[in-house]
Amino acid sequence: MVVTLIFSAVAAFAVYRVVWRYRSLQRNVALAKSSGLPVVAAPWNMFSIFWLSTYKIWTPLLQRLLPDSLQGLWIDLLHPEWAYRSNHMPFEKLGMDVIIVASPTRLNVFVADAEAINQITQRRNDFPKPLEMYGALDIYGKNLVSTEGPDWRMHRKLVAPSFGEKNNEFVFTESLHHARSLLGLWSGPDGSGNKTVVDPSAGAMDFALYVISSAGFDVRVVWPHEEGKQTAEEKSESKSMFVGSEAPAGHTMNYRQALSELLHNIMWTQIIPPKYLTKSPIKFHRTVGEAVIEWGKYMDDIYETKRNQVASGENNGVMDLFDALIRASGIIDEKNTNIQKSDLLGNAFVLMLAGHETTANTLHFSLIYLAMNWGSQKRLQEDVDRIVEGKPTSEWKYEEHFQKLFGGMPAAVMNETLRLLQPVINIPKSTAPGRPQQLTLSGQQYTIPGDARIFLSAAIHRNPKYWPAPPNASKADTVPDVHRFRPERWLVDAKPTDAFIDIAYDDEDLRGPSGEDTSAQLFKPVKGSYIPFSDGFRSCIGRRFAQVEILAVLAAVFSQYSVELAVDDFATDEEVERMPKGGKERREVYQKAVERANYLMKEKMASIITLQLRGCSIPIRLMRKGEERFAFE
Repeated sequence: MVVTLIFSAVAAFAVYRVVWRYRSLQRNVALAKSSGLPVVAAPWNMFSIFWLSTYKIWTPLLQRLLPDSLQGLWIDLLHPEWAYRSNHMPFEKLGMDVIIVASPTRLNVFVADAEAINQITQRRNDFPKPLEMYGALDIYGKNLVSTEGPDWRMHRKLVAPSFGEKNNEFVFTESLHHARSLLGLWSGPDGSGNKTVVDPSAGAMDFALYVISSAGFDVRVVWPHEEGKQTAEEKSESKSMFVGSEAPAGHTMNYRQALSELLHNIMWTQIIPPKYLTKSPIKFHRTVGEAVIEWGKYMDDIYETKRNQVASGENNGVMDLFDALIRASGIIDEKNTNIQKSDLLGNAFVLMLAGHETTANTLHFSLIYLAMNWGSQKRLQEDVDRIVEGKPTSEWKYEEHFQKLFGGMPAAVMNETLRLLQPVINIPKSTAPGRPQQLTLSGQQYTIPGDARIFLSAAIHRNPKYWPAPPNASKADTVPDVHRFRPERWLVDAKPTDAFIDIAYDDEDLRGPSGEDTSAQLFKPVKGSYIPFSDGFRSCIGRRFAQVEILAVLAAVFSQYSVELAVDDFATDEEVERMPKGGKERREVYQKAVERANYLMKEKMASIITLQLRGCSIPIRLMRKGEERFAFE
């Protein structure tokens, strides 16, 4: 009897949930259709925790068990990475570049239309960030990312002075320093190269971490393979804080370990509150929790050091982000400011978080793409050689070389990598509950319902309306031009100009780094169609920081080396040496490596914070220029 009652109760609850979900879906579909936009009905919200945790189970089952008549575009749109995997295809099928996916619990609006993106990003009060998605970033304090309205204005004014030309110069110098260390790691002690780098993403991630540590906190992290090699004289000449494998008194982790553990595993702090991570029965969780505490201690140490330097009038000749934050805050005179220490630590942390994965990914995938496109790599090398004129990296200067790199092939490679592999494929916005918003598209009005999530989709970077094929493109090509890595699309015959249309900030104190996303000497996309750094008022304030860093390291690598895919899984070094250079056998072996790389970059990419390869790697080799094994014209 009891068992029957329990079973009946469970069955009744299950029926209730099914009926409730069906009716909720009907209501949301009707609401979505009232917008005038194309609508796709989906049984689940693709961004719910349940679906994100289990979609790899359910999606194959749905595709296998449902008859063809019940399958359709909705299954493709249930994949969290559909904007990368399917690109612009769903928009093409629905005949419009703004679509709504309606589930029982949420309306998700996806936008791949430049006109719509311009309106959404310019009207920041009508389309605010959904702050509930960012609350978990307040580990050390409120910040630029997790606030809106007046609070955001305060944080923007606080952070903006950190990103000036003085800091960019420091970023350039530190990027070159760590680029030399990265090359030492990848090419061997003698710099000869020709050794397989099994996981280049790991080195790229360390590079970005150490640069943001230097430029963010004036802390020079010593690479593990260079420990003990720096002389006392070199240390005395630098006023930076040097850290290595030794954990200082009061710490259980060294600086490098605390930083890496925290940033590489930051998603666990979003799932489990940090105060509970240290109490988890799982050792990995406890390690992440310990890193949260340890990095907080390091930030406290650095804050006190910097605060004392500013208070005493000391200036070490550099302008790192933390130093600029403290100076801009007025916190030295606590009676005359409402800014708290937690505001500085919160912003310092998110700048560190935002500034490492995105840059690391761009470096990593630029190398992979160039290894698969020798013609573009050769053109990049020629342009770098022209710009640096044979000077060693120690003699490169920000004021002399950056603008040339920014207006040439190095920037074209960076821009094209970000076009094809935008780190964040869905940039979130929203409408407030009860506040529907109008969009005007091609002269026609559409209504975005209130309480909707809006995602500026990376699929816009594959929209042929904004990325036309060159006149000589063959219609017989199996891969459309919009999906090709072709950095040459950015190279145009344009006269350099200082004129640009900047954001019309309603308060000059909110202004971020000057200049546009791309150089006036390169192809200029339709405004709103190129959004790797987002767009409008809430665009990435560290845009120029990242550009300086990426261009410096690309120039450092390709001034000395070529990059090839490693073919170890297909042929030994001895076998390759016996193959005629440029011959059929070498081409066939290398094509296998290219096909594997293309497969992995299509099927094994996933987002946690940013889009990356997950559970696999694409090995590469650095080869001295002139000693390439697979340099096919």
